[in-house]
Amino acid sequence: MFGNASCEVHYDAATRTWLGPRGKEFYGPEMTLGEVTMRVLNLNADKVLQQCDITGVELTGAQLAQQGLIIEQAFKRLGLQCGDVVGISASNTTYLTGVTIAAMLCGTPINPLHPDFDQATVKYMYDITEPKLIFCDVENYAIIKAVNEQLAKPALIYLVNGHIEGVRDVSELLREECIAPAAYVPCPKLNGDHTAFIVCSSGTTGMPKGVTRSHRSLICNCKNPNTYTRDTIVLSFSPLYWISGTYMLLANLLNGCKRIITHRPYTVDYMLQVVARHQVTFLFLASHQIALLSKCQDDVLKIRAQLDSVRVLIGAGSKVCKAVSRRMYELIGNMRFVVGYGLSEVGGISKNLGGPLGSEGKVMRNVELRVLDKLRMPLGINEVGIIYARLRYKWAGYYRNPEATRRALSPDGQWLRTGDIGYLDSEGYLYIQTRDTDVFKYNNFQIYPEQIEEFILRLPGVSEACVFGIPNEVSSNLTACAVVRTSDLEGQKLTADQVRNIVERYLSGAYHIRGGVYFLKALPKTSNDKLQRRKVPELVKSLGLAAE
Repeated sequence: MFGNASCEVHYDAATRTWLGPRGKEFYGPEMTLGEVTMRVLNLNADKVLQQCDITGVELTGAQLAQQGLIIEQAFKRLGLQCGDVVGISASNTTYLTGVTIAAMLCGTPINPLHPDFDQATVKYMYDITEPKLIFCDVENYAIIKAVNEQLAKPALIYLVNGHIEGVRDVSELLREECIAPAAYVPCPKLNGDHTAFIVCSSGTTGMPKGVTRSHRSLICNCKNPNTYTRDTIVLSFSPLYWISGTYMLLANLLNGCKRIITHRPYTVDYMLQVVARHQVTFLFLASHQIALLSKCQDDVLKIRAQLDSVRVLIGAGSKVCKAVSRRMYELIGNMRFVVGYGLSEVGGISKNLGGPLGSEGKVMRNVELRVLDKLRMPLGINEVGIIYARLRYKWAGYYRNPEATRRALSPDGQWLRTGDIGYLDSEGYLYIQTRDTDVFKYNNFQIYPEQIEEFILRLPGVSEACVFGIPNEVSSNLTACAVVRTSDLEGQKLTADQVRNIVERYLSGAYHIRGGVYFLKALPKTSNDKLQRRKVPELVKSLGLAAE
């Protein structure tokens, strides 16, 4: 996914299509995640492939394979069949990997939810996916139990990280009398096009959708022995709910590299300790985690020393602003820091390794992009429109949501509408400006919020910023900004005039802030820490804040 393969991008002027480097699949279309996993685990039987930072528990390839096979047999005894859904609402703990392997072997799609989801969101998703089994943590068992009692078809609930009197847990599935079969026999009904995971969309514009991902597409995304070698040690703080968490688990299982797991919340200090302690070489952080690292006030030389083992540090999930990228270049250099852009629906789309600041980078291997206008006519170099990505593999769409699937696809079903507005330049670099739902008009000028936020975030004392439009009878909208101050002295001194002035200094009059500056303690976010821009005007109004 992030190897050193050629980044040459070809632009087909006739079709106005950008094509990334070509590459062959490692396996044929029949191969599944479970089959590849068992091959890799058997090849690495004696190697430690997983270690929990908190408990120190290590598991070898042979132990992971045995756990997966034992739990697979338990699934069959419980009556699970190919196509039944297994729900996971849990953090990264030791036995969750075995549960995931078992589900992949059985052909039972995995629907991972965030362990911190509230009751309404959990019920919304499980009403759609109707899991037969749900694996959760001790900490969120009460929510899962309450939801399960309301489901039309209640599931069996198992704890994966501890015990509660009278509640099933994963140890029952791993009890000693359950003997793993000598060899794995592939499920004859399963092939690469079948759904392996039902991951959640980010939910920035409403409740999340269930995004189906096939075995074949995930193998293509995560099987990369050039990037994930036997010596690679990967770390991500993301639970399986985040596609980055799923990718790091699959990178571990499909390539035989070592994975460090932890269920302790992310902080910069803790992350740096884990990296140094385990000599992590591949670090995948969400964009907000990268931003926190960039604002760390520790000595630069100390941070560099703690990150010395890291060969690749990826920031992805939402746009990484220029100021953050500059700081990361200072900390680890521009050839070790990668800005990634992708979608849950298709995986990685582009990567920026040493390219222009503010760019999402060049189109990745086997990816094709187009930029279309609102009439779905293709646009050319440097022309701004909605980004579409070609679907290389069969996509089952949004789970049990044919209308949303139809809206996301081009009429011929071959291209996926990303919902992001941007352009590609003459060298093939992609620039995302904003979500199409975030754009608003001022005096008929299109206002892209992230273009303005880029400069506001440069101000000392600004932790977060969100630009939005306030309806106006004359101008359609007036540009406003919500700001979260940092907790230090710079944050205390920050004024609305400073916010307005930096925008006026760098941007033309159409982009100036005329709707006011609002200081908030926090911005509304999804469970994966993505900004819910639509909720900001409502929050400002409900708090009764006056514009400054």
